[in-house]
Amino acid sequence: MKISKKIAVAAIPAVMALASTNVDSKILLMSQEGWEVSFDGAANAFIMKNSVSNVPDSSSSELNIAFDTYGGVAGGNDDTSIVTGLLPNVWGMTLKAPTANGLDISARLGLYTHMNGGENALGNGQINIRETSGSVSGSFGTVLIGRSLGIHQSNAILSDMLLFGVGAAASASNSNTTLGRIGLGYLYTDFQPQISWTLPTLPYGFGAKVGLFDPKDVAADTVGFSATDKSSPRVEAQITWNGDVLATGIGMSLWVDGTYQSTERTEAQAALVTTTAAAGGTEQANDTDVESAGVGFGTKLSYEGFSLVATGFYAHGLGIRGQHSLLPIMQANLGTPVSTGALDDSGKERKTYGGYLQGTFDFGQGTNIGYSYGGNCLQKTGTDMQTRGVMNCQTMHSGMVWHNVTDNFRLIAEGGYTEKTWYLADTDQEDSFGGVGAFFFW
Repeated sequence: MKISKKIAVAAIPAVMALASTNVDSKILLMSQEGWEVSFDGAANAFIMKNSVSNVPDSSSSELNIAFDTYGGVAGGNDDTSIVTGLLPNVWGMTLKAPTANGLDISARLGLYTHMNGGENALGNGQINIRETSGSVSGSFGTVLIGRSLGIHQSNAILSDMLLFGVGAAASASNSNTTLGRIGLGYLYTDFQPQISWTLPTLPYGFGAKVGLFDPKDVAADTVGFSATDKSSPRVEAQITWNGDVLATGIGMSLWVDGTYQSTERTEAQAALVTTTAAAGGTEQANDTDVESAGVGFGTKLSYEGFSLVATGFYAHGLGIRGQHSLLPIMQANLGTPVSTGALDDSGKERKTYGGYLQGTFDFGQGTNIGYSYGGNCLQKTGTDMQTRGVMNCQTMHSGMVWHNVTDNFRLIAEGGYTEKTWYLADTDQEDSFGGVGAFFFW
């Protein structure tokens, strides 16, 4: 087999490696028979300074006040750490068969690594296989089967400048990547097993995507009240539009996406919810299933070097950070893990909402500047109103300057400030972070 090597002119945006199996790879191996193997990826590292102040405690009350270590170090302390940012280091590989009968068939494998995770000689940074999938493309669009990026909230994370930064959770004590703006403007979409269909290009600039996903457990603060009997898949969908605003030269992208999952409780979980509800006289006496749903929306406006992004979401039974999952926090006086998740202590679905605004400007010659503000909030249930220390909101200001030294190498300086509030807590928690880093793309 004769192999030739082709180097592309432009560097790969790592975001394309995350979002699609059809990335424009920088390294391409081709055979005479038409088979192609391409490689893409990115590596990054940041040195960050972090500090946390005003962490609530329970000194003024007999009630427990939970505080969140999300994005910081111990209260009143600071640290310096060398970390991987929101994006892990990525090594992506795509194998494409020769086009036949109008069909393009390919397979994708993505390996994701980072440097953090422990202070020992061997180290224990994790490796994730976030992408392993096959896809078929033709006049009908593209059908993907396997693990890949989710649909709901995907445009929010892919439009975030902090995708190439650090954002929240910038401490080396974190055992994985940092969190960027996850939980501070959108819910994490995650890489998930799926069967998804991207429709072919539609008239008037419209696009659409729909998928069936492996359903997730729906987590409650008290484990026994969770819902884990997943008898049907989750459905996610997205509609997009791209075009110009009335020939003004302003480019516009619009999107709306959604998710829905119905999860039954096991017999033991349903019995616990029913017994607890009956004793408390609440409306959940026959609550044997959980409805999880969410809608996201947003726009991106571009004019010459300026770009503006505005996004939002509203969710029911999805949680405040990642879909259906727990938000790790610590109980101040005991030091034991608790959570603020999709369901409250009695198993009732919580409602959450949030969004972010972002402005960036390209000065030319590779230099850019950006600022963003956003956050996520939780609408308390009746049970939450009886619990001191349930989170209200967490918000973040973030600023970034970056310069593309070459098509393959980017320097970044970042700084930010987060604030977290709790129901009936005496004080708010304030975190600040700042540092510099670099990305290498291939």
